[in-house]
Amino acid sequence: MTWMRQIHYYMGLYSYSYSASLTVATQAFLKIQSKGQPAIDQWLEFLALGDSLNPVDSAKAAGVDITTDQPLLASIDFLDQTVREIIQLTKEI
Repeated sequence: MTWMRQIHYYMGLYSYSYSASLTVATQAFLKIQSKGQPAIDQWLEFLALGDSLNPVDSAKAAGVDITTDQPLLASIDFLDQTVREIIQLTKEI
């Protein structure tokens, strides 16, 4: 019940902003894993933007196209795989 007392959860589009940010960050992380330094540079450029661009253009700067559901679905898949891996590793311990 503690989560219900957090007023910022109900302000504006908090849950959308949170999930969109998680999606963009997850996709950027996966790009960094696969592409290395070029993706790191792209992420740093994205961070330097602050709030100077709208969300779609900001995400594009990070190399993520949030105008489709692909990044969200890929992030859900990544998180699912991560949870499965944690469960397996826990069993091994």
